[in-house]
Amino acid sequence: MRIFLSVLVLLKIQASPLPVLQDTNSDVIFKQATPDIETNHVNPTPLKQTPQEIQKEATQKANQEATEKTQEAKRLDAQIKILQEQIKNQAAQTKPSLQQKRSKMSQRTQKKKAMNYKISKQKSGFFLGGGYGVGIIHESYNSQQANSTSLGIAQNQEIFTTLPNLSGVANMANLELGYQQYFSPYFGSRVYGDLLFIPGFASFDQLNNAPSKNLGSFFYALGSLDMDLLLDAPLERQKKHFLGLYAGFGVGLMVLRDQSGKAFQGILANGYTSPNALWKMLVQVDYTVNLGIAFTYNRNLRFEVGTKIPLTYLRLGFETPATYKSSTNSQTLISQDTGFKRSTLLVMNVLYVF
Repeated sequence: MRIFLSVLVLLKIQASPLPVLQDTNSDVIFKQATPDIETNHVNPTPLKQTPQEIQKEATQKANQEATEKTQEAKRLDAQIKILQEQIKNQAAQTKPSLQQKRSKMSQRTQKKKAMNYKISKQKSGFFLGGGYGVGIIHESYNSQQANSTSLGIAQNQEIFTTLPNLSGVANMANLELGYQQYFSPYFGSRVYGDLLFIPGFASFDQLNNAPSKNLGSFFYALGSLDMDLLLDAPLERQKKHFLGLYAGFGVGLMVLRDQSGKAFQGILANGYTSPNALWKMLVQVDYTVNLGIAFTYNRNLRFEVGTKIPLTYLRLGFETPATYKSSTNSQTLISQDTGFKRSTLLVMNVLYVF
């Protein structure tokens, strides 16, 4: 029974809460020590941490996180340095290749420029040539008056029964001498002089638009100073042969003389005669547009087919119309009423560049 009561008392003591003691010299709060049955020692059990410990633990945690971030940053810096070294090594390997490509491209460009310069130089220089030209010459008289040769005044013309309009084909030789300069194998310009002339006399073959023979003959020549632009396209990769165009402008001086024939006497009246038909001499300025095509062989030999298109004429006052004489009178044709015009001239030339 005593033993049973002792056990109950002991259990009651263990189950009952002990009074809490507070140490005035410490911030830590403990429960009252309970006896350890086995060891007979009292073990203090903390209830909570002090603010200092909480702050210390937070500081340690922050320091640990900062340390981890620092280590991570160092690791990333190391990786960045490794990548930078790899990029430098790759750039060092790639740079010579790019330089080689650029060098090859530069060499090709320089070689192409040198070749174009060589071709341009071969196509440039003084040239000499000649060929053939053809056109139609027209003469006419358009007034019912003529000047009295002795008095120098206008009077009714007594020469023609019908006012004449003469025309004939002019077959001419052509000579050219000049200089051409090519700025590239494809484009250039030239300045030259050319001379178209009839070797001898050509015949009038129409009177008032009607075919006729033995009307008379004429001499015609045109010398001009010309400037053309040249445009060529190569026909093969070596650029030895070209097909091209030219266009330009010319200012020339023309000379015309004519002679009357037996058939022309049929329109004369009152016994008037003259060695000339309408012009003893005509000298005037001829303004011309040049257009044509060209074939260049082996860069130096040039074949051209072109035209000389008349723009207008300028008389210089050097012209001398025909004078007709009869047994009783002498009359001279009025210069302003004595007409001249030419058709577009077709020219074919062969030129050689030195």
